[in-house]
This record gives sequence, C-alpha cells and structure tokens, in this order.
Amino acid sequence: MPPLPLLLSGLMGSGKSTLGPLVASRAGVPFLDLDAVITQTTGHSVPSLFAERGEQAFRALEADTLRRLLDSPEPRVISLGGGTLLDPELRAFALAHAHVVTLTARPDTLAARTSAPGRPLLDEAPDRLQRLRALLATRAPAYAEAHAHVRTDDRPPAELADAVLRAWLDPTLLVPLGARSYPVRLTHDAPHTLAEVARHLAPSAVFVVTDENVAPLALDPVLEALRHAGLRVPATVVLAPGEPHKQLPAVERILAALVESGADREALVVALGGGVVSDVAGFAASLLLRGVRWVAMPTTLLSMVDAAVGGKTGVDLGLAKNAVGTFHQPSAVLIDPARVQSESARAYISGLAEVVKAAAIADTSLFDLLVRERERVLARDLDLVREMVLGAVRVKTAIVTRDERESGDRVLLNFGHTLGHGLEAAGAYTRLTHGEAVSLGMIAILRVGRALGVTEPEAAARIERLLADLGLPTDLSREPLDEALRLAALDKKRTASGIRTVLLEGLGRPRIELLSLDALGRLLRAGLQAGAV
Repeated sequence: MPPLPLLLSGLMGSGKSTLGPLVASRAGVPFLDLDAVITQTTGHSVPSLFAERGEQAFRALEADTLRRLLDSPEPRVISLGGGTLLDPELRAFALAHAHVVTLTARPDTLAARTSAPGRPLLDEAPDRLQRLRALLATRAPAYAEAHAHVRTDDRPPAELADAVLRAWLDPTLLVPLGARSYPVRLTHDAPHTLAEVARHLAPSAVFVVTDENVAPLALDPVLEALRHAGLRVPATVVLAPGEPHKQLPAVERILAALVESGADREALVVALGGGVVSDVAGFAASLLLRGVRWVAMPTTLLSMVDAAVGGKTGVDLGLAKNAVGTFHQPSAVLIDPARVQSESARAYISGLAEVVKAAAIADTSLFDLLVRERERVLARDLDLVREMVLGAVRVKTAIVTRDERESGDRVLLNFGHTLGHGLEAAGAYTRLTHGEAVSLGMIAILRVGRALGVTEPEAAARIERLLADLGLPTDLSREPLDEALRLAALDKKRTASGIRTVLLEGLGRPRIELLSLDALGRLLRAGLQAGAV
C-alpha cells in the first residue's frame, strides 16, 4: 500500500475525476473529490460558492478543507480543483504531506472535455480554448511542482490509471524550482518511466547519449520503450567511457550528432550512464541552441547520489577538474537502484564515498545506518541501497533547493573535493577513481580541521573508520600531496583571497573557511605530523 495520500492536480478536463476512482480501486484505498467534500460540508455547489463568495473566499475554504484532509496520513486518492495548489504555501504543505501527480493534456483536448456548462472560470469566457491556454500559461510554474506528471491525451483510462499508480508507488524527491522543478524518482523500470516522462515533455525528438560500457546492457530497452510510446529517436551517441574522456571533444561529438540529425529547441537529450555521461550530456544539452531539455538516467551509485542531481554539468580542461561547465537542471532524474548490481566492486565502493560525504555533512541517521548495516551495504542489499540512495539524494536536493548556483550552502557538497580533485588530477584521472580521491580528500580535510582545532577528534575518527570499513582508501602517506595542492589552485571554488574549504566541526555540522593555498598546505602538513585523525 502507498505510504502517503495521492493528490491528483491539473487543469479542469485533465482527467482527475475519471482517473481518481480507477487509481483508488487499483490501490484498494478510498477516493475523495475535493469539490464534492466542500459541497457536502457547506451544502453549496462550487459554482454557487464562486458566485456568492468570490474566488478568494472559495480558495481559502478549499485550502482549509485540503489541510484538514491531509492531517490524516492514511493512503487515499484525492482529486483536486484546477486551482487548488496555486498558493505556494499550500503547495509546499501538499508536497510535504502527500504525493502530488499533475495530469496534463493539450488545450484542444481540455476544451473538448469541458464543453458542458458548470465551470466558473470558463462559462463567462468568449473563447474557451483561449481561456484554457491562458490558464495553462499562468499556472505552469505551480503545475510544474509535482512528484510526477502524466499526459492524458489519446490513451485509455485503464492505461493512464496504471501510469498514475506507478508514479504514486515510486519513491520520489522533488527539486522545487518553480517552472524548472523536477523529480528524482526511484523506479524499478526506468525505460518505461522514461517513456512516461517523455510523453509529458512532448519533445520533437529524443536523443540518447550513453557510453561503451552501458550501451550493451541498457540501451536497447530504452530505445524500445521510447519508440513504443510513439517518440522519435533520430540518433544515439555512444561515448568512450571514463574520466579521461570527459573533455571538450566529447561534447563536440554530441553536438555534431544532434545538429546533423535536425535537433531543434524542443528536443530532449537523455543521459544514460554514469557521472561522466551525465556531466557531458547535460553540458551538451545546455549548449545546443542555447539550451534544450535533458533527463538523467544514472546507472552507477556515484551518479545516482551525486552527478545526476543538481544541474551541474561540464567537462575537465586538461587536468583542471570540471573547469568548463554550466548550471542546467534536468527535467527529471530516473534512478533504478538495481543498476548497482552490475557495477564492478571498485566502482560501487567508490560511489559509497559520496554517500558518506552526504551523511557526514547533513544526515547523522544516514551515517549511523552505514555503520550499522555495513555488511548489507557491501552486499548491495537492494532495500538498503534504496534507503541509502534516498538519504544521500535527500541531502543534495535540500541543499540545491536552498542554493542552486553555489553562492552559499551548496559549497558544503564539496566536502573532501578540493584536495580530492587535486589527487584525482595528479593521477591523470586513471590512478584513482573519483570516489577514492574524495575519500582521501575527506581524510585530508579532517586533518586540516584537527590542526585548526575545529574538528572533533571522535567525529574524525568515526568517519575514517567508516571509510576504511567500506573498503575506501584512507592512507595519505604515499599520496602526492604537494602536486595535489598545486592542482587545487585550479579549483573552481577559489577566490582572489583563497579557497572556500569545507571543514567539519562534528558529524552533521559543516562550516566553510576561506583558506589560502599556503595555509591549506601548512595545516595539512601539521595535521599529518600530528598522526591519525
């Protein structure tokens, strides 16, 4: 049974009253129509309430009724009015207490479905179709903030009810950015979910970018699902795998393939792969025709919990990590946690470094889970992987929502990355994986924090012990730290006064210090001489 109530939102005529009872029946839960509840409570129909009290008074009554219904967390399906969630405060409340699915349809479909009288916002309009288009335009930012969208044109109700039910059952986190909001959705059938998402986005064409490792395992089901949904896929681009290939030529190759295939501004790019594919494909999408939409389908643990979420895209420039890039949020992130089963042990363990990072800076419960369930983590127990991915993604989405463009709190996500990136580059992106470098970078920064008297010894020791227990490197004695420090001068977080460095006071208590490169090196050497963290 679903854990939260389902709210069906969308403009009048989108299918809420038709699909609501079907979904409720399939889930074995009650169905409520918010307008019917209001009518039953007040003894007046919605049109009469509009006429007698005005829209503002009706919206207040509507909001009070919905809040009362959501005071009880029992699973049920509630069909909303088309304007119920226009108020930002009520929308935030609904998103926190329920699973919101917005139903969409073309304006001509909506007009055909709402031709009968009894719609207060349409009955007085001289042109219903134009009125519907205007309502869609003004309400777009509110409708965008939903856990999922299902397009209801030209599909039978039973098929649509199944799509809504799948969206309800999939654990989903929302990155609420107004009209640019997007879901991070955990699903057991990513190709089918992609097709549903793409139907809603209604692209002119879909272009899939993947790499040579992922293509044999995952490309065909994705292409089949897209084509079965009636979507055009003119080209796929298969890149060479790995960080050494995360350079500008890969972006140029993607752009050339899309332009040659006739991509326009309504095109959709799908990034199917690990962190490198997400970074490069998202960057290409941000550049093509000054920006087209893209969807991330991460296939590695590292990309699930980090690279695919948050809208950072880019490439390395020589040894300068992520030196060229953009902020370009995806339209959706679709995660199939079972994909980690096909990763190599080294790649999977590397991804755990980013989970530890998220736990260390913002989620002590997740940290305790990793310690307590270490054996299940290493065995890739699927239930545990889902919980772990959700926890790490929840940390990242919360920070990205507060600070999308890294002008403040988002820097916290770089804990361990300043020196980690330097170590990664010092090995020419082949000696260490990204996660291994971040693990060593966290150890280095914990030493810096200890030398400054900022980091609690017990917290530092617990983090080092967990990293080691998970199979990640923690020994800095043989690392080229001087070279890593030199390369840290290329770090994108640097300013004229120094590098914004993320330290930890304790678990869940990060702080940002502006340190010069000389000070960073001096403190690191002092921390190393002092011994173990």
